[in-house]
Amino acid sequence: MILWLLIFRAIGLEMRGQVHNHMWEAIWDKAFGIASLLLALFFGIALGNIVRGVNLGMVENGVSTQEPHFFFLPLWNPTFSPQANELGIIDWFTLFLGIVSTVALTIHGANWIIYKTNSALNPKLKNVVFKLNFVLLVLVFISLGIWHFIEPKPFHNFIENPILWFFPLMTFVGIAGLFKVRSFKKDGHGFLFSTLFLVGGFASTAVSIFPNVLPSTNKVNPSLTIYNTATHEYGLNAGLSWFFVALFLVIIYFIIQYRVFSGKMDDVGYGEH
Repeated sequence: MILWLLIFRAIGLEMRGQVHNHMWEAIWDKAFGIASLLLALFFGIALGNIVRGVNLGMVENGVSTQEPHFFFLPLWNPTFSPQANELGIIDWFTLFLGIVSTVALTIHGANWIIYKTNSALNPKLKNVVFKLNFVLLVLVFISLGIWHFIEPKPFHNFIENPILWFFPLMTFVGIAGLFKVRSFKKDGHGFLFSTLFLVGGFASTAVSIFPNVLPSTNKVNPSLTIYNTATHEYGLNAGLSWFFVALFLVIIYFIIQYRVFSGKMDDVGYGEH
């Protein structure tokens, strides 16, 4: 779903510029918006599947019917429960995280528009961010509560390693800063705080399930971890060597991108870059 939505967004951008007609452009604008909204939703649902875990090896009646690393999930199961024997991609837990993701990315996108434009829409967007931030705060607290249904001890890594509390702190600093979005003198501050929230939230999620990268919901096959999924030592050494080459290229890429798209974008026509 994520792959197809990414493709459809790109197609929407490309098709919009093919015909200079108001109706044609309006159709593809709406198509792009719907695909973007669903993409934000499915990003959260995907994260929910990682946090919840999957039935690795497709265990039935205590017997693994597939290889230990294999799994297949239908889009949803009849019970819509994250604790069912036959899990689905969408259940009430993963859907809830999808909603959290949608609200968070809506705030982030609005802050980006405020940061990169002098649009007359910006004051309204600041009010939208301010109001949605209350919704996001409530959703975050609810998600912390329902996490106990999936993981009985969700904070064990934080308790064992108190330094990891830095990431939840970053998350709440980000969400607290967004309540002042209407009084920021610099347009980029809102985007900075929503970035802090997203980075802190993802990092908190990752360290909470560490060393797992994909938990197993059965007791027959072990969870996939950073240890049992690691490649051979030779592959790790080769990857580390090429990592620095890739990092250098990525840095150059972002420097060029920053210079091309620096400043406000109000006077940049569609498709110029």
